[in-house]
Amino acid sequence: MSVLRGVTLPSAFDDLDVGITLHDPESGAILDVNESLERLYGYSAAELREMSVGDYTAPSTKYTEREAGERIRAAAGGERQSFEWQVERASGELLWVRVRLSPTTIDGRTCVVAEVDDITEYRTRERRLRLLSRIVRHNLRNRMNLVQGHAAHVGQAVDDEMLAAEVETIERVAGEVGGLSDSVSQIEEIAEPDATEREPTNVRAVVAPVVDAARESYPEADLTLTLAENAWLIADDGLRYAVEHAVENALEHNDRDSPTVEVSVTADDRGKCVIRVADDGPPIPDVETDVLDETVAASSTYHGTGVGLWVMQWCVDSLGGELSFGENEPRGNVVEITLPRLDE
Repeated sequence: MSVLRGVTLPSAFDDLDVGITLHDPESGAILDVNESLERLYGYSAAELREMSVGDYTAPSTKYTEREAGERIRAAAGGERQSFEWQVERASGELLWVRVRLSPTTIDGRTCVVAEVDDITEYRTRERRLRLLSRIVRHNLRNRMNLVQGHAAHVGQAVDDEMLAAEVETIERVAGEVGGLSDSVSQIEEIAEPDATEREPTNVRAVVAPVVDAARESYPEADLTLTLAENAWLIADDGLRYAVEHAVENALEHNDRDSPTVEVSVTADDRGKCVIRVADDGPPIPDVETDVLDETVAASSTYHGTGVGLWVMQWCVDSLGGELSFGENEPRGNVVEITLPRLDE
C-alpha cells in the first residue's frame, strides 16, 4: 500500500491551539502534524511520521489500530468521524483526546485531517460527578439506612447484652460512614485542578512509611516490602492515597489469622514504575471491580463495601497511570499500580 509523500500542512496550522494531524487516506499513516500536536503527544513530527497509530495508543485501550484505519478511510470517503481515543505520550503518561476526522485536499491530493483536543480534564470532571453520585446514592444512603434501623432496635431493647450489641453495630456502621467521607475528601483533593503540587517523588519515600504504619496497625500480619533502588516519578498526595488503600484493603479484608501481604516497587524496561500489592486473602468480589469499568452501567442494586478501590482508581488516573487487578497463586489478589517513571 503506497503512502503519499511530500504532503505537508500549511504553516498557518502551527498558529492553532488545537492539535492537527494529516493522514494518508488509505494507510492511515501520519504525513504531517502541527506544533500543538507535537506538544500534546510529546513526539516530533519526524518521529510521528515513522510511527503507527498503535505506537502512541495506550496499551490497555479497547481501541485498535485497525479501527483507526477504518475510521480514516471512512472519513476519506466523506463520512466525517468524531470519537474519543486514549493516547500514551512520549513520557508514558496517558491522556484522553477527542478526534474529529474530515477529508481535505492539499496540492490536488486527497488527505484526511484530524483535529485532536485534549479532553483529559473533561473526562476527569465527568467521572468525578459520576463517582460522587454513586457514593451518595449507594454507599452513604445504604449505610445510613442501617444506622437508622439499628437505632430503632436500641429503642426497643430491654436486655443489656442486646443493647450493647446494637450500640456496637451502630458505632461500627457510623465509622464506615466516616471512612467514606474521608475517601470523598481525598477524591475532592486530587480531582481539583492545582489542589496539590506535583513534584519529583522517590517512590521509596512514599511506600515505605505506608508499610511501616500498616505493620503497627496489623502486628499479626506478615507484611514484606521489596524496593527498587531507583524509582522516581512526578506525583502528589494521590500516590500515597492509592498505596494506602491498596495495602489497607489487602489486610482489612483478609480472612486469615496471620495475613501475608507482599509489597514491591520495581522499575521496568518500559520506563514504568510498578507498585505491586499481593495478598493471600479471599478474592476481591467482581461487584467491587466491575463498577470501576466505565463501560459498566451503575446498578441500583449495587451494594459495595466501600470506595477504597474507587479512590485508588481515581488517584492513579490523575497521575496518568493504570490500575489493574489479578489473582495471586495459590490464593489471593494482586493489585498493580503502574505509573510513568521520571527519567533519571
